[in-house]
Amino acid sequence: MTLTFADNGKFCAKLISRFIACVRQAMKRLGHRLPYTWVLESEGRLHYHLMLWLPRGFVLDKQTLAKWWPWGTTWTACCRLVKGWARYMAKFDCMDRIPKDIHVFGSGGLDETGKVAVQRAGLPRWLQAILPRGGSARRFPGCGWTNTETGEIYVSPYRWTPWGWAVRDLGDLAPAGASV
Repeated sequence: MTLTFADNGKFCAKLISRFIACVRQAMKRLGHRLPYTWVLESEGRLHYHLMLWLPRGFVLDKQTLAKWWPWGTTWTACCRLVKGWARYMAKFDCMDRIPKDIHVFGSGGLDETGKVAVQRAGLPRWLQAILPRGGSARRFPGCGWTNTETGEIYVSPYRWTPWGWAVRDLGDLAPAGASV
């Protein structure tokens, strides 16, 4: 699903929560949870991309969507390739045009496995590649990332230069006093 603002000036970060609350309430009346994930994008007009796991047969009609999202337009489709849509949602190429101090993604209604998967998907790819399966990490200010189970610290293999990102020398990653 895509929720687009008709006017970027009408953007308010709380509107996505209002929309999801409406859908969640409808699911609750039917006895279902609402697993979802969303991301804010600014290519063109500000808009949200969402994945909602709805029960078979449940339809969000245009009139209901217009009532729940009166700030612009909506687009919906049945997702046949969840991984492909998730990859599309995960592209963060327009971050410079998103208002400061705004959450750019969110999720809810997930079980523990889903929460871990969403948290892991938000990590840098280099960290996903080296973090043990099922492991999680948090940003460790000034150092990089830390494994939440072991406390091991991971340092990015990249460093910023005036010409852009560059791969660090192996010596930059070695602990003090260690030889490479």
